Amino acid sequence: MATYKEIKGVKVVTKATDPTASEADGTVWYNSTGDALKYAIQSAGAWSSGNNQNSPVGLRGTCGILTAALAMGGVPYTANAEKYDGTTWTEVNNLTTPRGYAGATGTTLAGLAFGGYNGSDPYTRDETETWNGTSWTEVNKLNTDRNGAYSIGATSTAAVCAAGTDLPGTPYAICETWDGTSWTETNNVNDGRQVGGSAAGTVTAGLIFGGHTPPYTDNTESYNGTCWTEVNDLNTARSQEGGGGTLTSALCFGGRISSPSRTNATESWDGTSWTEVADLATTRTCWMSTGTNNTSALAIGGYTSPTVLTQVTEEWADPSYAIKTVTVS
Repeated sequence: MATYKEIKGVKVVTKATDPTASEADGTVWYNSTGDALKYAIQSAGAWSSGNNQNSPVGLRGTCGILTAALAMGGVPYTANAEKYDGTTWTEVNNLTTPRGYAGATGTTLAGLAFGGYNGSDPYTRDETETWNGTSWTEVNKLNTDRNGAYSIGATSTAAVCAAGTDLPGTPYAICETWDGTSWTETNNVNDGRQVGGSAAGTVTAGLIFGGHTPPYTDNTESYNGTCWTEVNDLNTARSQEGGGGTLTSALCFGGRISSPSRTNATESWDGTSWTEVADLATTRTCWMSTGTNNTSALAIGGYTSPTVLTQVTEEWADPSYAIKTVTVS
């Protein structure tokens, strides 16, 4: 029988006290005080219930983090905006222009909303609005009006608006960047698409995934501030999904996989590939939602069917660590 040293290349270390589980994750040691062989493991993340939104609205623009998020607009087409503090949703001042399928970046104190669709002429929007923690102000517009675009960026002064469409029409590949004052066209995405919603990262290290080309796509592309590069695909092709994170640590969850089918599948990105992890409790289209990495995310509202909206909020918890004792039976 192979020994631990032969398998791992190191000896089992003797310790008088256990290290923290996160520090010891993936290792084995002998606890001399307790006369026990021990090891530490990391469990998978999981979704848990948060408090519902006040308004039954889906396909909203969203930004922020798990404990401080901002959701604006949505379908049915509205200007409504709400703020989440990690526990409760509170209504705040409305957008200037009602719309759903908008892009958004920033925080609950400094946000950005752009593009979208509002169900009345002109249907597809080019308006950009900034949020100062209290109210919305219209600023310079997108060069190309669109809805269902991907939004990348963690601030209100640096953002990417990629792809999207002018309904009815062919999905755009057009990409624009925001410098805090105006939008500038940059290099196109490789795979034109719409209503993906989910994106991750910053204006110099971004990621977009999923969407509708048509048909539903699993395509993933990374962005270095200049060019787009195709990387490994999602396991499940989908559109109107939620997501967030960084170029090297992201989540994708929910979405539409056919008409009218939705999914509750969640996938985690490690910078190289996607891995299926724990499912959402509520199967739905999440549109954008929000998150800082693949250990922290918020799924907000959405449609559970073509005509049924949910106000349900779910929170993706950090993985937990646990110390285990080796037993012999």
